[in-house]
Amino acid sequence: ISKLKGVLASVFAVAAIWSFTNKVIDARAEYEKFNAVLTNTFQSDKVGAAALNMLTDFATKTPFQLNDLTGSFVKLVNRGFTPTMAEMTKLGDLASSQGKGFDQLTEAVLDAQTGEFERLKEFGINASKQGDKVKLSFKGVTKEVDNNGASIRNALMSYGELSGVAGSMEAISKTLGGQISNL
Repeated sequence: ISKLKGVLASVFAVAAIWSFTNKVIDARAEYEKFNAVLTNTFQSDKVGAAALNMLTDFATKTPFQLNDLTGSFVKLVNRGFTPTMAEMTKLGDLASSQGKGFDQLTEAVLDAQTGEFERLKEFGINASKQGDKVKLSFKGVTKEVDNNGASIRNALMSYGELSGVAGSMEAISKTLGGQISNL
């Protein structure tokens, strides 16, 4: 029985090391894929690498995973909007304040920019088109903006600065789930 314990411990240790090694390889492969996607998106190694560095830094400080952030970032860039770290923070705080994912908010914002407001309801944001204006309401704050993608997007991002919204990612990142995600 004591020999069996030693063999089982050795088998378990080898299996754990093998599993860890596979996860490291998978993570590296996925990171390289993100770099390739961003490089292709921007048609520049340097710009793609800088974007990936920003997204990696953002992911380590927020409850969001790098793969979700990269996917959302590429969707936004391909629709003509390259968000800065500050803009990503506003969007991330808005998503976190509602317990939603970054990609869910990205899809809602992209839809809203084309006049489709249904997904905004998932975030507690009411929107209606009134002629050449759009009225957006969230947490008692109503904004009336021009009916164009940039105005709608900017209004939605401004909701990420509201009291009770700003800092939501940081609060979630301090939970056990957030700390695990940051690893």
